[in-house]
Amino acid sequence: MIGRLMMFGALLFLGAAPSVAQEPPPHPEAQVMDLVNQLFDAMRASDADAVRNLFHPDLEKMASSGLQRDGVPVVRFGDLDGFATSVGGASPGDFDERLGNPQIRIDDNLATVFTPYAFYLKGQLSHCGVNVFLVARTGDEWKIIGLADTRRTQGCEEWLK
Repeated sequence: MIGRLMMFGALLFLGAAPSVAQEPPPHPEAQVMDLVNQLFDAMRASDADAVRNLFHPDLEKMASSGLQRDGVPVVRFGDLDGFATSVGGASPGDFDERLGNPQIRIDDNLATVFTPYAFYLKGQLSHCGVNVFLVARTGDEWKIIGLADTRRTQGCEEWLK
């Protein structure tokens, strides 16, 4: 009888003990946007290694679309190493990219982020446009697998409103 009472008491104690609740993992949209924000934090910090670590190691080219001086549309390509080297060669705070309202789309392990931005170089507005990120989940983390942007120098004051 005493054994049954002890077992009953132990069960009551265990039932009354607070359970350790595990927080649910962040929503995939939050994870993807966190990755994008980490890129701009790394740029502001002039941390080339952090920039490189956010991209998939097989990414080779990034693209920028804009206009030539004569108004003809052009696409220019650059590589990740050149971009990261540029970031690392700046002083902390020189590169400050501010984002507008992002549009995030996710299907399975693939996401896109379409977001307006304004880029400030040493505190002065340099240009604005739209960033388009292609992001993929590899294992437990998201990596940038593609990046393209538009660039303009006119109308930037109203761009992020």
